[in-house]
Amino acid sequence: MSKITCFVCLILFTPIAAQTQETDNWQRKYDSAFTQFPPVIDGMGNELAWQLAPEVGSFTRFQHEDLQPHHQTVAKMLWDNDNLYFLIAVEDPDIWSTMLVRDKECLCREETIELFIDPDGDTNDYAELHFNALDTINDFWVPNNRFVYANGEKVDWDHLYSWTLQGMRHAIINHGTVNDSTDVDQGSVFELALPWSGFGKVAGSANIPPQPGDVWRININRYERPRGAVRSQELSGWAPLKRHSYHVPERFGYVHFIEDDAR
Repeated sequence: MSKITCFVCLILFTPIAAQTQETDNWQRKYDSAFTQFPPVIDGMGNELAWQLAPEVGSFTRFQHEDLQPHHQTVAKMLWDNDNLYFLIAVEDPDIWSTMLVRDKECLCREETIELFIDPDGDTNDYAELHFNALDTINDFWVPNNRFVYANGEKVDWDHLYSWTLQGMRHAIINHGTVNDSTDVDQGSVFELALPWSGFGKVAGSANIPPQPGDVWRININRYERPRGAVRSQELSGWAPLKRHSYHVPERFGYVHFIEDDAR
């Protein structure tokens, strides 16, 4: 096991798989526990609630014959009456980012973590959130995966970016030196709190906040790129898409909100 892989395991503590499920086909399912002790959003991920939360399961590479990613990504989720929480750790021997301005350009041009969230699972529209190593974010509304409005007109990206997940909190700790290719880094940890009230029109017919037993469609994706080498990028995701795009809402994972985090 590499030092970087050890880093990912240590950051997210002992893996617990009792409530995460991987089926034999493309479907991914996860039981997200309700927590009575919300985590501090500081990028540390050291609260007991996170230690008890299971991992979502392994990520799968796509747009490539080798489905096993070369760089590990580990993720967990929790929820309470106020927020949906994510803890995502990535191993990365060369952490780099240059983009500093929110909602100006797609962070997917470099290295980024991406969340796709369709609360009511209708596959018609969903939220897309990006986070990079400089704690820059994109948050925008996607009307559908063809990027046209209901009347067939092509989307206006400024309009899509005008949607904001109000009240979102996010923190990142980089275990290494960002934008220094002369050393070997370990990776980064992203910690997020997404308020239910911030989803707005994206929520559609979903309960806000969710009720125990509700299911949302969510995927967690990653762009890993050697510095300046676009063609050798590694694209991976929790729910395997098997297409040339992350925008496959009918294949997002199934996140089931369960009653509590007592185990």
